[in-house]
Amino acid sequence: MEHDLVLEAHGFRLEPLAQQHVSDLARMVDADLWAGMSAPLPEGEVGMMNYIEDSLALPGCLPFAVVDLVDGQVRGSTALVDHHPEARRVEIGRTFYDRAVWGRVINPASKFLLLQHAFEGLGVYRVALRADARNTRSLGAIERLGATREGLLRGYRDDRDGTRVDSVSFSILEPEWPEIRERLLNRLDPLRSIEASMPPLASVGASVTSEVVQEVADALLQHGPVPVPPRAAARRQRRARRRRR
Repeated sequence: MEHDLVLEAHGFRLEPLAQQHVSDLARMVDADLWAGMSAPLPEGEVGMMNYIEDSLALPGCLPFAVVDLVDGQVRGSTALVDHHPEARRVEIGRTFYDRAVWGRVINPASKFLLLQHAFEGLGVYRVALRADARNTRSLGAIERLGATREGLLRGYRDDRDGTRVDSVSFSILEPEWPEIRERLLNRLDPLRSIEASMPPLASVGASVTSEVVQEVADALLQHGPVPVPPRAAARRQRRARRRRR
C-alpha cells in the first residue's frame, strides 16, 4: 500500500517505493537474481512498473526502495508485508539487492531499520522471514541476523517451471529483539563492541576521526600492542627525565 514512511541510518535510506525507481531497479534484475522470489520475474521496465504497482496494491504491505546515502544510488528493494495489527505480527519480504552490494552491510542495515520499525514503531510481537529452501545465500543471511529457524514449509509455492518448491520459515519475537538489535549494531558499527571493552581514550583530541580510531582498534585486535624498540624506549625515558627537572 502507499505510504510516506522513510527509515534512515547506517548509510542507507529506505524510502517509499514508487515508479520513479523503475529504471534503477529494472537494470539490476534478471532471471538468476530473481531465483527464489515468489513474485513473477519483472522483465524490463514494464515488468518492474507492474511489480511496483502490485507491491503498492498489496494490503498490509509497506514497500521500500533502498538508497545508498554515499552515492545516492538505488541499490534494491524490500518491504514489510502481511501486517496484521490485531495479531501484532508482520513479515519481511520482497527483498532483492543489486549484485554490486551483495556481501556488504546493505542487508543488515536494511533489516535493522525494518525490525526497529516493526518492534518499536508498529509494536508487533512477531516478525517472520521466509526463504526458498534452495537459496543458501538468503538462508545464511537470515540466520546471521539471529532469527530462529522454525521449520520447512514443504511444497509451499509454485515455481516458475510449474513445480512446487519448499520454503524455510524463520521468526524473531519481541523478547528477542534487544539482543538481536545489539548484534546488528555491532555488525554495522564494529567500534561499538571494541569501545565497550576498552578504557576511555584520554586526551585524544577532537580532530581524530572515527576512521582513525577504527584503524587503530583493528590493528590492536589483529596484532596486539606494537612493541617499542629498546633504543626508542631509552630515548623516551631520557626525555621524560629532562622534562621532570
